[in-house]
Parts: sequence; structure tokens; C-alpha cells
Amino acid sequence: MRGLKTNTISGVEIGGADSSEKRTLGRAGVVLALSDFLWIPQAGLIAWTLGSILSAVADPETNLEVSGVMPLLLTSAAGVIAIALLRVVLQTVAQNTSRRVAQAIQQRARTDLLKATVVRSPADSFPASGAFAAHVTDQVNLLGPYYTNYLPQFMRLKLVPLAIVLVTAWFSWMAALILLVSGPLIPVFMALIGSRAKTASAEQQEELTRLSGMLLDRIKGLETLRVFGALERTKSDIREAGERFRLGTMKVLKVAFLSSTVLELFSALGIAFSAVFVGFSLLGDIQVGVWNTPLGYVEGLFILLLAPEFFAPLRAFSAAYHERAAGLAARQKLSDLLQSIGPAAAVSERVLPKRESTGSTIRAPRISFDGVSISLDGRQILSKVDLELAPGETLLITGPSGSGKTTLLDCVLGFRTPDSGSVRMDDKHTQEVAHEFRQNVMWLGQAPQLFHGTLKSNLLKGVSDPQTVSESEIWRALRLAGAEALAQRLPRGLDTPLGENGFGLSVGEIRRVALARAAMRKQATILLADEPTAGLDEETAVDVIDGLRLLKNSRTTIIATHDPAVLKIGGRRIDLDGSGIAREPEVVP
Repeated sequence: MRGLKTNTISGVEIGGADSSEKRTLGRAGVVLALSDFLWIPQAGLIAWTLGSILSAVADPETNLEVSGVMPLLLTSAAGVIAIALLRVVLQTVAQNTSRRVAQAIQQRARTDLLKATVVRSPADSFPASGAFAAHVTDQVNLLGPYYTNYLPQFMRLKLVPLAIVLVTAWFSWMAALILLVSGPLIPVFMALIGSRAKTASAEQQEELTRLSGMLLDRIKGLETLRVFGALERTKSDIREAGERFRLGTMKVLKVAFLSSTVLELFSALGIAFSAVFVGFSLLGDIQVGVWNTPLGYVEGLFILLLAPEFFAPLRAFSAAYHERAAGLAARQKLSDLLQSIGPAAAVSERVLPKRESTGSTIRAPRISFDGVSISLDGRQILSKVDLELAPGETLLITGPSGSGKTTLLDCVLGFRTPDSGSVRMDDKHTQEVAHEFRQNVMWLGQAPQLFHGTLKSNLLKGVSDPQTVSESEIWRALRLAGAEALAQRLPRGLDTPLGENGFGLSVGEIRRVALARAAMRKQATILLADEPTAGLDEETAVDVIDGLRLLKNSRTTIIATHDPAVLKIGGRRIDLDGSGIAREPEVVP
């Protein structure tokens, strides 16, 4: 498969930034810091202007006139406004850059999750749909603020306070020392609180996931709950889950308010100490803390204007720190979800030309197993399976539950990659042609999935161009599956709405509809069935078997079953004994 582009989920990390994205976020942080650096000349211009005016007012020998003040004020105002506009532009550029990177990471996280789900075997276990929806929406959304705010703010935090301290120290080492003492205490306390914030956020997200899954499950089974009189108990369960989620949310808010209190306390103390020092220095009560000359109006005002800006990155970082806690907790939850889904098989994105059909004859492929071995959870499922299935031939796979029948089908579908050996479709690896192959397969499992919508829309799910399908073709497929009478007795016929998972139909009726849906894929080259008669009554099983017997004509067919009635369909048969060894194929008449 060299040279093919594949969709793979590497490891179980999800929601992370690659090296180029980290560099982009770092550049956004530098641009944000540059915007803060511009406050230094802006503050200097303001201090110089006001200090000049105050010095002139304080000097009785100076004859201050309005005509002399206005040009100074206008020039200073123009400079301040120009710098302010430049700062706004830089902040906008930084925010837009980090937002684009965050959106790309979120999109990639959703894509990775959805890719991991669509390439999984239908037989694999999967989280509740409500819980999965919470992962894909709420938890992926939490990654956005983390990358948009935290990483750029972290770069800003490393640059801006240091620059302000150095500039302040140029005029007064005491004022710089005050900032150095009060400033670092904030990150120390934030780090202490941060571990608790991350834990609380993770617990709250877990509770939200459980609540989402439970709500959707209860809604889907509402009619059943009403029939069995379990509505009051359901209300109680939902009330308790909502109360747990409320308590978790309040715990997160408590940690957030605590960190905000610590931040405001130390920043207020730092600014207050700076103001006291500057004030007493201007009054002449403090003679230390400067280099050679005492502080004047301009220097004192300049230091006071810089002090709040020294704490501004710390405030922004504090707010982003909570987003970091939520983002890291969400990323861990998403990685755990990907781990539970399991590593996905590589699937080629290359779409090969569809096989053509001549008249009513379908060109079925040849399927070969070359030394296929698979181990799951340390147990050997398949061991060196060698088998070649000719085009149009039927293979019946038997064996006890857990012997590897479904695993063998997963290998054919490209949902699972063998530990050793290969599965080939007309001399090509199944992963190489998986995209095309899955578009040309008839599939009937033991737990078919029906969707909310009409009976007709469910039957047309597997048709590439529903507009070209006539109603007579739909009835023909229903007749083949033994579901014609079922469709006729429904209140609105083909337009009768069905509930999610076929709610309103029995297991046997769902299986008939699924068989009819498979029959709609007339150009399919392969028929795969996994325990097609499991759990069915005898009459329904006969209809399903008759339908399979008709559909397998001119198609390469693989049926996994332990039902003796299905084995009467005829074809080659292999037995899996549960030890991973496949017995030699035999022909079933």
C-alpha cells in the first residue's frame, strides 16, 4: 500500500496541537506581547505630557497660557491614539490567529473521532449515543478556549512582566522590587489551585457525559418506561443526576472564585505598595529606592501607569488557566474515548473505478486469506487461516460464540488488520480497496440499525441515487425479504415513520426490513451476513433464509452462522473451533 494516503488515528492522543500549530500559537502570543510593549511608550507619553503640565503649574514663575498647552495636548493625544489603534490591530491579529488554530484543532479532533467510529466493526461495542454526542460537541468545544487563550497568554506572561520590571528598574529599583515580590506569588498560588481546578473540571465533564447519555437513553425508551410504569423512577434518576451535575458545577465555580480572589488580592497589594512608595518619594519622606536623582512627577506617574499593566498578563493568564484545566480534562476524556474505541484500521481514501455489470450478471470478486492470524486481549482468535473464495462462491463459517466468525468478517470489510498475513480482494489488500468495497456490499447483521424516518427512507439508505429508484423496485425488495405484508399493514405504507433503532417494530420485522434494504443494493458484488437468523422465530427465519438464497446468486457470499437451517443454503464450509484453528473447508450441498 505504498504511496497511498491513509486515514489513521495514531496512538490515542486527540485534540493536541502539532509543532507548526504550536509555533503559530507562540507567534500569536508574541504579537499579543508586542501590543503590551506598546503600552510602555504610550504610558511614557501620557506621563510626560501630564508631568510637564503639572511641573508648569507648580512653578509660580511660569506663565502658563492655553495657547501653549493646546499644541502639547493635541500632539500627545494624537500619539496616544495612534499607539492605541496599533495595539488594537495587533490584539485582533493575535486573537484571530489563535482562533483559527483552535478551530483547526477542534475540527481535527471531531474528524479523528468520527473516523475512528466509521471504520469500526458494527459488532464492536460502542459508548452510548448520548455520551458520544457530549464528547463530540461539548468536550471538543472546550479545546477552543484552551488553545485560543491559554497558550498565547502563556507566551505573553513570559515576556511582558519582565519587560515592565526592567523599564521600572531604570527609574526605581525599589518599585521594581515591589513588583518582583508581589508578582511571582500569583503563579505559585495559581499552580496550587490549578491541580484542584483540573480535577473538579474533569469530574464535572464526566458527570455531564453520564447525564447526556442517560437523558437520551430515557427519551428513546420513553414508551417502554410508560408501559412498565417506571416514569416516576426515571424522574427520580434524572433529578439525582441533575443534582450531581449542579454540585459539580458549583465546585468548579468555587475553585474559580478562589483563584480570582488570590489574584486580585496580590495584584491590589502590589499596585497599592507601588502607589505608596511613589507618593512618599514625591513628598520627600522616602529617599531610598532610586539610583541617583529622586523621583519626579513624570517618573512617578510613569511607574504608576506601568504597575497595573504588570499585573494585566497575570489576570489574563489566571482566566485562561481555568480554560486550560477544562481543556486538558476534555483532551484526556477524548483520548480515553479513543482508547475505548480502539485503534482503527487504515482505510485508503483513493476511490477506485466501480465494477461494471453486464446485463444482469454481476462481476463478483475473488477473496483470499493468506496466513491470517489475529489475537485479541491476549487470546488467539485466528491462526494462519489460508483460504481462497472464487468469484460468486458461497462460504459458510460456523463455530461457537467467540470463535472468530465476526472477526473474520471484519477482516474482509477492512475493519480489522490481521496481526500477520493478509486478506486480499482480487489481489489487492482489503484496506487498499476498502472504500470502494464497502460501497458494493450487501450486509445483514444480527442487530441491524434502523433510523428515525419513514420506512421508504430507511430502505433507500444504501442506494447511491435514491431518485432513480422506482416504487416497484422497493416493493420487489420487500417481497424478496418477506416484508411485503408488513409494509402493507402499516398505517401509511412506505411513508410510515419508524422510531430510532426501529422502535415500533419487532426484532423479526426489523430483520426483514434490513434484508430488504440490503436487496436494494442491486449492484453489490458481495453479500455478507453475520448470524442472520439469530433470535428469530421459525417463520421469519425461513423468509430471511429464502431471501439470502436469492441474493447470493452471482455474488461472492460469506455467511457466519451456527443455525443448521442456514447451512442448507449450500456452499463451502469452514469450522472455527475457538482455538484459532480453521478446519479444512468442505463443500455443503
